[in-house]
Amino acid sequence: MKPQLAPLATAALAAAATLGATSAHAQSAVTLYGIIDTAIQAANAGGKTVVREATSSVAPSRWGLLGKENIGGGYNVIFKLENGFNSNSGAMANSTTLFNREAWVGVQGPFGQIQAGNNYTPLFLTYVTYSLGELNALAWGNAANNYVFVPSARMANSLRYTSPEMAGFTLRALYARGANGSGGVPPSLGDTLSASVTFKAGAFSADLDYLQQRFAPSATLSATTPVGTGRFYLMGVSYDFGMAKTAALYQMHRNATGVSSSISSAYATPNHDFYEVNALIRHLGGGSLLASFGQYWLRSGGDGHALSWALRYDYPLSKRTGLYAGVAGVRNHGTTAFTVADAAGPGIAVSAGKNITTEIVGMVHKF
Repeated sequence: MKPQLAPLATAALAAAATLGATSAHAQSAVTLYGIIDTAIQAANAGGKTVVREATSSVAPSRWGLLGKENIGGGYNVIFKLENGFNSNSGAMANSTTLFNREAWVGVQGPFGQIQAGNNYTPLFLTYVTYSLGELNALAWGNAANNYVFVPSARMANSLRYTSPEMAGFTLRALYARGANGSGGVPPSLGDTLSASVTFKAGAFSADLDYLQQRFAPSATLSATTPVGTGRFYLMGVSYDFGMAKTAALYQMHRNATGVSSSISSAYATPNHDFYEVNALIRHLGGGSLLASFGQYWLRSGGDGHALSWALRYDYPLSKRTGLYAGVAGVRNHGTTAFTVADAAGPGIAVSAGKNITTEIVGMVHKF
């Protein structure tokens, strides 16, 4: 009996074949790439023992297409399409969106780079830069990863610009229509404006970021629901000593009137502060040790405080494959219910005011 391809697989293969034919004709390059991350986690979550097979703990499991065409004069047309999936089940990380992680096309040249589509925000790029890790950054074990408000990290319907480096400085800016004017929600809901400046000098780097995002204080939405503008302020700094690299992040969110808990569908998160300090110690038995510590405070909407800590050891078997193991915990107080979050997808759930301690062992393979 002949094997049958599912419609989605058939469509993906046809798209890849078309892209390959087009790239050959245009003398451009298209790269297929991916990462598979699977782990076993065991946790004491609020007094309850949980053991599970997990996906995307240290690195989001994903595959993608990356393209570049030289059009002359120092200019290139570029694109990226990236899908997240669950390595423990084979399901897409978002069942309704094929290229749920990134989907954009842009132009690269002497002026810098501009890309249109589903983009990471400058805020997210700073998280990744200063939440350290050998196999992957901003992942299981990083305190900041437990606290990040996901709708501020990636935006559809967006334009993002990155400048060339000038005397050590790089500028980034993004504008996005959150709801893109669709019906049934406030027209400006999710509209996002963000900018950052990065400075690098030898082993030292620093970032300053600003992001504002239109939110509604309730999950019940209509076209006439009133909206406000939440404002994020983020600072990052790092220094690489060679044997060890150290880094720190500090974030403030303000102007979230009437918001007492995070509501992703309404782009709403309460006023808060959080920080992470971390160190990556290299050349330990052929691998690297990540040590991370951070705290979160609610500044309005109730009493809440959380403390995160972790140790994670990353060991590269080869250029493409790595093993990792770690122990981490979160201490919640008041209304906070943070967990040790995976790099993509939810961590093991814990109730408000309850603590979690968890251990993990896993493998990452890149192709």
